[in-house]
Parts: sequence; C-alpha cells; structure tokens
Amino acid sequence: MRKMAFLQARRRQQRGLILLVTLLAMVILLISAVALIRSFDTSLLLSGNLAFKRDLVNEGERGMAAAIALFNSGALATDSSRAADVPASNYSASILAVNARGIPLVLVNDSTFASKGMSATDITDSSTGVKIRTVIDRQCAAAGSFDATTCVYVPGSSDAGGTNWLKKAGAEYVPVYRISVRVSGPRNTQVFLQTTLSR
Repeated sequence: MRKMAFLQARRRQQRGLILLVTLLAMVILLISAVALIRSFDTSLLLSGNLAFKRDLVNEGERGMAAAIALFNSGALATDSSRAADVPASNYSASILAVNARGIPLVLVNDSTFASKGMSATDITDSSTGVKIRTVIDRQCAAAGSFDATTCVYVPGSSDAGGTNWLKKAGAEYVPVYRISVRVSGPRNTQVFLQTTLSR
C-alpha cells in the first residue's frame, strides 16, 4: 500500500514535464528545418541567376558583332556618315551621358532612349526570352568632323609602328567609338557589356 501511495504521489509531481520538453525539442527542429529549406531555396535562386547572367554575356556578343558590322559595311562605314547622329543605328556622334558605372543612360532608361530618338530594332530571341540593345557613341564633345582637340583618339593604322608616332609630321589620328550593349533575359536579369574601337 505504501508503495502504491508513493507511485501516485510521484505521478502527481511529473504532470507532463517530459511532454513539454519533447514539444519544445520538436519546435526547435521544425524551425531548423524551415531555415534549412529557405537557405536551400535562396542558394538555388542565386545559382540560377548566375547561370542566366553567364549565358547573357555570351548572348551580348551578338550585339557587339552587329554593331561592328555597321562600321564594316553598314550605315557607319564612312567617316562622313559618322560625323552626325544616326538614330536608326542607335549611333551618337558625341559622348552620351553616363551613370556612375559608366553605362550610357540611354541603355539604362527606356524613356531616355526614346527621347534621344534612337530607333534601331533590338535583337530579340523569343525562344529564350533574350533582348539585346546596342548603342554606339563617338568619344567627341560634339557632332561634326573629327577634331583631335575635342575627341578621344588613337594613332591610325599607318602610324601604329614604333613608339615615336606622336612626333611624325602629319600623323594620322582616328576617333574612338564606344559600343555599349544591354542584354535583358529571364527573371529580370540584365547584363551590360562595353568595348571600344577606332576607325
């Protein structure tokens, strides 16, 4: 009888303490599982975006090639055609305003692009959802004939040999052109590429 009274007294003291500790442990495990799943989802999203960006850089080469083709046999093949703006080719004969990263504002903002009068058709790939826009600007302070005092220039191909080209009488200078490309893809991913060339 004494033994039974002792067991009953002991049961009254416990009152579900083990159940409370177990429930607390289950809540902690549940919170840890949710945090792990969210971390995994974030990692997947970041790696997917990095893969999209890498692919967009490769796609941007198409825009670069299209812009360079304008200089070789297109609307910008002659010096006289490059002396004035050619909005139909997204070309500006003077330096375009840029943001803090050096990207022309006409590429960053669609309304600025439209206000500049540029109207060349973007390269669009509907199967991948990629859209490529190219802008070219001559690195001169103003439109018009090339002037070495107001333009960024490099020595011409005939003067490129040797290190003494600046001292040559009648040395040939050619202006520098900046090609900027914006590639927009899935998940609002964007890549900006730039290169310069001289003609």
